[in-house]
Amino acid sequence: MDATPFFTGAVQILIVLLAISAHEAAHAFAARRLGDPTAAMLGRASFNPLRHIDPIGTVMVPLVLVLLGLPVFGWGRPTPVLVQNFARPRRDDLLVTAAGAAANSFLAVAATIVLPIVLAALGPQARQASELTILGNFQQAGALAGFPVVFTILQIALINAYLVFFNLIPLPPFDGGQIVLLLLPADWAEKWERLKPYGFLVGIFLGVCGVLNLLMFPLTLILSLVIQL
Repeated sequence: MDATPFFTGAVQILIVLLAISAHEAAHAFAARRLGDPTAAMLGRASFNPLRHIDPIGTVMVPLVLVLLGLPVFGWGRPTPVLVQNFARPRRDDLLVTAAGAAANSFLAVAATIVLPIVLAALGPQARQASELTILGNFQQAGALAGFPVVFTILQIALINAYLVFFNLIPLPPFDGGQIVLLLLPADWAEKWERLKPYGFLVGIFLGVCGVLNLLMFPLTLILSLVIQL
């Protein structure tokens, strides 16, 4: 029995758990740094996934997406922030909101930088496994040497980048929507906030239906070029 599907699914679930944890912990770290210790006091300034798990967004949704072979994403419990604790509430709230996407961006970039170093060390089969992985041919790639390592690195880059785009959807309650609310004039922000009951449904639709894949194309192209280095 081929164990490749079990391996790839387990790795994707693990990476999305860690990516969500990094995202929410970054909010908590940034808030504490800027004067609000609320999330840190509740144990949210931690990379432990148990501190951030949302039963649906962190467990059920990623698992279903893996089983369906769709891009894997998810979300954690919102990190509590008391804006009144900030010295400059508007600016600091903006920085805390952006911290989650910044953490995922850092992980995606770091994995992209590490990839050619690992490929040079592992040899031609690992490079071929990377090419097949980018194309989504996990089954054939799984038979090649170095596949577990390169698959994991590629998934760190891809899943974290996907979470960046997912969280920056410019509708409340997403981080992107919160950033828009902070940047808009008060009267416009009030109208934009009325979209909050629908924003999450729109985000799920964009993620599940693959619309966000269009935004992933530049990274996929970059990774394909990196593999050839």
